[in-house]
Amino acid sequence: MNSYIFLGLKSILLTALMTMASYAQVSALKEHDVENPVDISADRLEVKQKENIALFTGNVVVSQSDMSLVSDRITVFYEGESNAESTSSISRLDASGNVVLTSPTETIRSTWGVYDFAEKIITLGGQVEFNNSEGQIKSPRLQVNLTTGQITMDGGRVEGQGEGRVSGQFTPPSE
Repeated sequence: MNSYIFLGLKSILLTALMTMASYAQVSALKEHDVENPVDISADRLEVKQKENIALFTGNVVVSQSDMSLVSDRITVFYEGESNAESTSSISRLDASGNVVLTSPTETIRSTWGVYDFAEKIITLGGQVEFNNSEGQIKSPRLQVNLTTGQITMDGGRVEGQGEGRVSGQFTPPSE
């Protein structure tokens, strides 16, 4: 192989890997304030008061600041004690079915998701597809740290598909 062609391919690969590393590391959700109000709307709500659970089903939309989470079903886990304003404190959201998480710069699709308010972490799984202006990455599992903005994507088992790997498609910079 011609050494110029090899160096060109090496340069393109290195640029793609650096792009992948830079955009897969920091989310627009960095420093997202999990204490901001959470708005939820759905076709149906079922409250299980004794279990401190609320089940939202059908076209569920959750919004908090500049982040939104859309899903077929959301289970809200909340603290049993209400605060002085008679509102309950949410500890976790579990989403299932056609999950879509959006921020100002990225869209993430998955099969299921968990938003842990105490840990300030969102975990999405199943057939995860991360998209932003620089490309697309697919993986079985993605985790967003809302404090640091770090995004971690892992390979692993995908139900019904066997072992999964992290894969991406990137647009190299034009000269």
